[in-house]
Amino acid sequence: MAHLRQRLCISFDASISTEIKAALSEHFEIVPSNGKNDLVLSGGGEMQTKINAICDAGIELTQIDASTVKSLNVAERLRLMEEKVVRYVHELLDMDNFEIRLLDPRSGNLELVIAENLSPLKIGEVIRAEELENGICGNVAATGKSYICPDVSQEPLYKQGLDSAASTVTVPLWLNDKIIGVFNAESNNLDAFDENDRRMAEIFGRYIASAMHTLDLLVIERYTTNEQVAKTILDELAAPLKEIDVIAVEVLQHDEKLGQKLLDATKSVQKRLEACTAGQQTIIDADRANFIKQDPTMKGRNILVADDEEVVREGVEAVLLKLGCNVTVCIDGTQTIEELKESQRLGTQFDLIISDIRMPGCNGYEVFTAATEMWSNQPVVLMTGFGYDPHHSIMRASQEGMHTVLFKPFRTEQLIETVKKACLKKAGC
Repeated sequence: MAHLRQRLCISFDASISTEIKAALSEHFEIVPSNGKNDLVLSGGGEMQTKINAICDAGIELTQIDASTVKSLNVAERLRLMEEKVVRYVHELLDMDNFEIRLLDPRSGNLELVIAENLSPLKIGEVIRAEELENGICGNVAATGKSYICPDVSQEPLYKQGLDSAASTVTVPLWLNDKIIGVFNAESNNLDAFDENDRRMAEIFGRYIASAMHTLDLLVIERYTTNEQVAKTILDELAAPLKEIDVIAVEVLQHDEKLGQKLLDATKSVQKRLEACTAGQQTIIDADRANFIKQDPTMKGRNILVADDEEVVREGVEAVLLKLGCNVTVCIDGTQTIEELKESQRLGTQFDLIISDIRMPGCNGYEVFTAATEMWSNQPVVLMTGFGYDPHHSIMRASQEGMHTVLFKPFRTEQLIETVKKACLKKAGC
């Protein structure tokens, strides 16, 4: 009768090498943690303490206090998240060079959200969630399997991130049964990561995925609430405004001047209400551009405006022209990059670039990167609606010196103040 081997479960926190596991398998039947077993090999001690610390940090990361973030915009919320993630990865995972990429379900691209010491992709380059030709990150996102690379020089999948990187570990970010991104760490040392590093990264990765999802829900909730409130206001004021119009027509028959003033006033109120409730792609009081006076400090300033929404392009252009600026308008990211290249070829530079974040061709971060690579002192202002920033342009550009962000819908005064500050900063005032 053959000897019946005992069933051995190797605990998740057990710190053993592949060779030791192979040796144990000669004497024991290795079974999964959810299977029946006779013996359990557990790490305990220092390893268990580390796992506990990671779980505690992860719980804190996912418990986003609604009252704390209520007054924060998208950029500020992401920055708050970034600060916590960076600190925990440094302190608990002991990893100094890493990146977090989230999957944009519409494009299939892995967009950079947080990066520490890793070089960004070149303009136009993307990493897709595909097994081949998209680096280790693309492979991990496509397969859902973690990947330890002991020597990048021998790894055909590797796509450069850290200058002089020697080894990497990459894990998928799972949200329930769905992959929403990847966590990738790199080291200048060969064979710097082992199975324990992979396990720790996988544990913390679950919390990162949950935290990012919660953050997105808060952003969507606030945006949806704003839309609902705006629609309610418009509906409630529709009838009273119509009554005022009727009264204005009656007054017009007896006092033409007063009646016309009343009609103009109600029309102005109607336009502003429509602008406020139209959503992101508006300047709330664009009609005020007719009353803007030329500003001597802005006269002759060359400003590029890029937005794929005609109403925004025309609104911003009208305001800037009234201030006395020279305005170049672009309808998408590709045209914007071409205008920048032409400006560089001619030896000129824009005093300010105002670009939407979400445009066909190139996104806002790519515009920002191209401009600052051509001119290190180039002021750039990004515009976005209050919603999810799929390319995380705000986060990345803020890290690299972007001047500010305009959240649509914005007021004429906000635009003018932002433009003046940016141009004066470039002039050294």
